Amino acid sequence: MSSTIFDTDTLLDLTVNIVPLAILAFFFVAFVAVNPWGSGFTLERVLQFILVGWMLVGLSILTYVAAKRIETGEEEVGPY
Repeated sequence: MSSTIFDTDTLLDLTVNIVPLAILAFFFVAFVAVNPWGSGFTLERVLQFILVGWMLVGLSILTYVAAKRIETGEEEVGPY
């Protein structure tokens, strides 16, 4: 096992999470930089940032936990 959590095999396994992370990050930055629907922080704009940012943070945490599980080989034992 390597000393880093994100080696080549793990990154290949996590590509299904990394691609949506990149898309969410692009839209978050794009909507911060460009405001196509007016000026100022309105309720709609704040909700937009909350929804995209929430998904970005949640998917980042999920990706990190998945990388740890893949690297260590742990399996969660369920009731079945």
